[in-house]
Parts: sequence; C-alpha cells; structure tokens
Amino acid sequence: MGITVKVGPKYQVVIPQGVRKKIDLHPQDEMLVEEINGIVVLIPKPKSFTKLMIGLGKEIWKDIDVKEYLKKERESWK
Repeated sequence: MGITVKVGPKYQVVIPQGVRKKIDLHPQDEMLVEEINGIVVLIPKPKSFTKLMIGLGKEIWKDIDVKEYLKKERESWK
C-alpha cells in the first residue's frame, strides 16, 4: 500500500521525504495533477515534453521499410 497523508485546510498535502527523494523532487518543481477513475495522480512535470516523447512508438516501425511505406501512402493521395 502507500503512505497516509492528510489533506490540509487549503487542500494541500505533504509529499513524504522518501517519495521526494525517489523522484528527485525539489521546492518550486511543478507537478501535473490528474484524476483517473477516482484516483488522484501526481506526476513531476517534465522539463521538456519533447525530450520525454522522443522515441515513443518506435516499435511500431520495427519491421516496416519507412521509405516504401511513405511511397505507398503518397501514391494513395492521388
């Protein structure tokens, strides 16, 4: 399970020290807050979304000749 924290009067929570150390969180760092099926998720905001997303989906192109794929795709536009 997890560590129990209390919600303060201004709806603030303290992230426990052990968790802060694991994710290398520092004062003034920004967090993204999401609600997923009733669960609140805190995610450290990436310094660069571009760097975070580089390489995503590369497995899709693993066995595909990209030049041939593009050639067929462009031909379909005509």
